[in-house]
Amino acid sequence: MGAFHALGYVCAMGAAEGLRAAGVDFAAIGWPQDVVDGRTFRPLCTLSMHAGYNKGMYGECTVAAAQQIGLLRDYSDEQLASAIAAGIEARVASWEQQIVAGAGVAGPLAPVLSEYFDLVALLGNPAEAVYPNGNVMARGTFAGVDIWGRATLVTSDGSEVEFSPEQASIRPA
Repeated sequence: MGAFHALGYVCAMGAAEGLRAAGVDFAAIGWPQDVVDGRTFRPLCTLSMHAGYNKGMYGECTVAAAQQIGLLRDYSDEQLASAIAAGIEARVASWEQQIVAGAGVAGPLAPVLSEYFDLVALLGNPAEAVYPNGNVMARGTFAGVDIWGRATLVTSDGSEVEFSPEQASIRPA
């Protein structure tokens, strides 16, 4: 069940990869688990996760289109849904095999972290960490994501601020 912590990140990877496979080259990840336009950082899809136990563990991913869905107008709803579902299913199956094989011992994102990194749009760019109430926690450069999914901003004085998605979200500065 501890590995399920990473399921949202893995599903976001799959959704972005599915869209890219369908020709949406600008699909990227908005930390932690949204799909954004990698050029503008605006949301394309929001993913929400639910995991639990009912005669076995399960995970459920719900994908909702955002305001920028007009960018995808060349695709039918069925094409988009199929591409996203196929991407998520393939990515989760691959990650699950790695977890079962023990590759997640260091942390649930360890087997896919470098690939996740490559898909995150704001990495290396100026960003703000924002508390759930809208107040800014920190400003700096979005420097990384660790094996547990926590983000790191490096501030102008060189200090690192690390936080989980429950603590703050990230937006372009």
